[in-house]
Amino acid sequence: MPIYEFRCVQCGHLQEVLVSSSHCEPVEMKCKACDGEGLERVLSRVSYSMGSSRGESPRAVTKNCGPGQSCTTLELPGYTR
Repeated sequence: MPIYEFRCVQCGHLQEVLVSSSHCEPVEMKCKACDGEGLERVLSRVSYSMGSSRGESPRAVTKNCGPGQSCTTLELPGYTR
């Protein structure tokens, strides 16, 4: 279930709205601080770390892709085929 963040254009208050895919009724979009109805969506920061319990981390690998050309790819830790 995603969490969306909104800012009130009247007072600047930030609030989060949890959206459920099974929730069919419309969500009331009012500021919790001033009851204003002018809310704008904010691009939220995320916290995400990659790696495994073995301490592996992503790494860039550069390979020869043809005469005088190289390609760099990002190898991610975890399951591989």
